[in-house]
Amino acid sequence: MKFGELINRNDFLKEKFKKLGDYFKKIEIDGISNNSKNIKKNFIFFAISGNKTNGNLYIDEAKKNGASIIISQEVENKDIIKLPKKDFSLIYSQLCSTFYNKKPENIIAVTGTNGKTSVTDFCRQLWSFYGWKSASIGTLGIRDSSQNYYRKLKSSLTTLDSSELNKQLSKLNDKQVSYVALEASSHGIIQNRLNGINFNGAIFTNLSHDHLDYHKNMSEYYYSKKKLFTEHLKKGSCVSINLDDHYGIKLYNEIKNKNLNFVNFGFNEKSDLKLIKIKKIEKFWQLELLYKNNIFKTEIGLVGHFQIYNSLAAASICLALGMEQDSIFKSLSYLQTVPGRMQLVNHPLCKATIIVDYAHTPDALENAILSVKKMNVRGKIYTLFGCGGERDFEKRPKMGEVAFKNSDYTIITDDNPRTENPSFIRKSIINNNDAAIEIPGRDVAIKKAIGFLKDDDVLIIAGKGHEQTQTIGIESLPFDDVSVVKNTLESLIND
Repeated sequence: MKFGELINRNDFLKEKFKKLGDYFKKIEIDGISNNSKNIKKNFIFFAISGNKTNGNLYIDEAKKNGASIIISQEVENKDIIKLPKKDFSLIYSQLCSTFYNKKPENIIAVTGTNGKTSVTDFCRQLWSFYGWKSASIGTLGIRDSSQNYYRKLKSSLTTLDSSELNKQLSKLNDKQVSYVALEASSHGIIQNRLNGINFNGAIFTNLSHDHLDYHKNMSEYYYSKKKLFTEHLKKGSCVSINLDDHYGIKLYNEIKNKNLNFVNFGFNEKSDLKLIKIKKIEKFWQLELLYKNNIFKTEIGLVGHFQIYNSLAAASICLALGMEQDSIFKSLSYLQTVPGRMQLVNHPLCKATIIVDYAHTPDALENAILSVKKMNVRGKIYTLFGCGGERDFEKRPKMGEVAFKNSDYTIITDDNPRTENPSFIRKSIINNNDAAIEIPGRDVAIKKAIGFLKDDDVLIIAGKGHEQTQTIGIESLPFDDVSVVKNTLESLIND
């Protein structure tokens, strides 16, 4: 495809490139990327100036790799197109969406502080049970309706870069996938990675303290989430909002007059899918739900009270999409947890319970611990976690307070310290609390914590969940909480 043909497909791009010379319009285009290492022959290279890297430093590398067009916000010459910084990320996302223009018919975005990964995967599972060919995209990579990994992504981003995201959506379309649920992070929304996709559905799970190193305050953080519902949805799109969340109510009140198909959820009287009763029986949650004046009874076999909300979020969007009600509610009992989300990791001969969870915010950590308490634990509750280096400093003591208040024992260790001093991070979490057990080195801490356990005790290992690396300094080393637990249990029992 010629570059001129590409921009003529999109009115926004036609306006932004209206002064473009014929020389560039005639250049052949085979791909787009903002990563010079991904550039191939006849690719467009976007030299984006980010917070940590400056793409303009990699222009020569992009040229060597075969870039036919370079677009920059800083450099301009006969071989480089310079565009204003104001619209740079928007132009990039629109170009990517226009180039990879074939996408699945139904694309749902899930946003919120906690629950995005579980909800996207639950949507995929429910669609799959119903016979719809589906996929989920996010933290865990891409999973298709066979429940196997279609692709593990190299990117650490919750919401993929515009080029990779649109490319993967195009590939899913080629595989006849018609329903996709993807995680929409606040960073992804604000950085315009989702522009041009035109979602026909969105879910809001909740909002609590996180990413305030980036968004500065909760108002900015909320606004980033709200943009998904005000700027990225087609008319008549399906929307599901957690009305038991303060920010969920705020969001609904601010967008309720828009042309959207709402199926909101929660105990709240205004909920379309209303939670009437919850009862815990052994490993199951029995639920009584009200929808369109009909009572539905179902159960979910997932660890964690908050998984009820994640399940209802997925069920609500399915109702809005027109799935058969009985099928949705019956299918809830078949939902399976996703890796690193209240994941039980046990050994047949170990009588203690060990749970690995991704909880890395004060709210998520509290939910995880309180969920364990509702399991009627007969022993002690141990909570082990750390906080990431070079990230949201304010949440560290808050997470410490949550753990000290709700656990019998709290072990503070390391979690991606990056270039920050791990000892300083731990001290920031502990905040002079004498009850803290400080153990440097996450693998050492996990092994020692398991050694502390007696029969009927519970150990919650929080913060990393599914992650496969530990970032120390500038190096990401292989590390997996689940593997450390399994290896430790094997060695202890064999000894």
